Amino acid sequence: GVDVEQRPPVLSLQEGANSTLQCNFSTYPQNVNWYLKNPGGRLIHLVYVPSGTKQFGRLTATTVPTELRSSLHISSSQTTDSGTYFCAVQHSAPQAPAASTQTLRGLSPSSSHSHTVKPPQGICSA
Repeated sequence: GVDVEQRPPVLSLQEGANSTLQCNFSTYPQNVNWYLKNPGGRLIHLVYVPSGTKQFGRLTATTVPTELRSSLHISSSQTTDSGTYFCAVQHSAPQAPAASTQTLRGLSPSSSHSHTVKPPQGICSA
């Protein structure tokens, strides 16, 4: 399997601020996907970026497989960007959890939290 470390574990932004989320992999990543689970619980596939850079709207995703990392840059953040972001890679242990980043607004640090979500099963991206 592939171990996935994602930073930062918790992030709180002011509207209009920029931020970058990072994923580091224990082995060469294949088929890197970024997802957002919004506060309503809806799972949104953001981008498939096996290597190189893809820009879509205010988001830019970059994967450098040889450096075992992927990043998601959010520019001019908006309240609609709130949710749990995570990256998923194809590997031989589909039940291994992927680290997540919880984006929170309007909460005190004491009520902030992060948690682990499992990458969705059976999702295929062309």
